[in-house]
Amino acid sequence: MDVIIDYIKRLDVIMGLLIIVSAIIIGVFKQYQFIAGLNTKSSKELAKIDLDYVTKYFGIFFGILGLFMVLSPLLYDCFNVTQEVRNKITPIVIISIVVFILLYLNVFKRKRVYKKDERD
Repeated sequence: MDVIIDYIKRLDVIMGLLIIVSAIIIGVFKQYQFIAGLNTKSSKELAKIDLDYVTKYFGIFFGILGLFMVLSPLLYDCFNVTQEVRNKITPIVIISIVVFILLYLNVFKRKRVYKKDERD
């Protein structure tokens, strides 16, 4: 039991669990207000965006990021990765996932996100 408590007290795991909770709030409960940029748009601009699609995929990508962060201490310990290397790998993975989210929603699926604009 002490091993589990020590594992949960790790910063990576706590951050990962918070990210998973935010992914559930955004993805399942469709709370787009927590997505930066969408919370400042006017209702006219929001009407052009497919919010169900955006919240769904934002939740999926955040869930993947959170899962990585929760499992990363196990993977690092399994492969005997030093703390120095951990400090280099974790930011690279986080930045990569965030960049992928931005590219996916703004470049690859832009027509899907702004599909309501095409109907008018």
